[in-house]
Amino acid sequence: MMSLTAGLAVASSPLLTVAVVAAAAGLVVAVVLGVQLHALRRRFRTLLDGARGENLERMLIEHADQRVQFDSRLEKLERQSTNLDRRVKSSVRYVGLVRFDAFPDVGGRQSFALAVYDEEGNGVVVSSLVGRTDSRVYGKPLVAGDSEHTLSAEEQQAIEQAAYRHSREKLTL
Repeated sequence: MMSLTAGLAVASSPLLTVAVVAAAAGLVVAVVLGVQLHALRRRFRTLLDGARGENLERMLIEHADQRVQFDSRLEKLERQSTNLDRRVKSSVRYVGLVRFDAFPDVGGRQSFALAVYDEEGNGVVVSSLVGRTDSRVYGKPLVAGDSEHTLSAEEQQAIEQAAYRHSREKLTL
């Protein structure tokens, strides 16, 4: 037994040194971690309380509420936009007017062909033929840019003029 105690006494000096160094290293690590933890807690408090006294949780809840409101408004605007697109397509957007002399004995280009139609080419061509003794007015429906009735050259020209004017407006906008 003595030999065991004597052996431990001889070996205890290096073991004690290693234990003291390990303890000192552990203490240094604990101090460094404590400082980092303190800084982290301070940053976390600042984050939760906000730099200007605002609470992050409250801000996030308000942001989520605003997001729901914005989503609702966006859906409403998309529905309105779709409705407006549908209405615009069916509104009169193409208008062409051609004045001409229908009869050789009447001057002043008092006769006319007027084409009005929507985005899909649905509308009407109205023609007025003015003579010395009488006037005649004709209306011809347009479906997809064409009519089931025979169109005069002036009526066809009014349809083309409307499309040409519309294409020029698109380029200048």
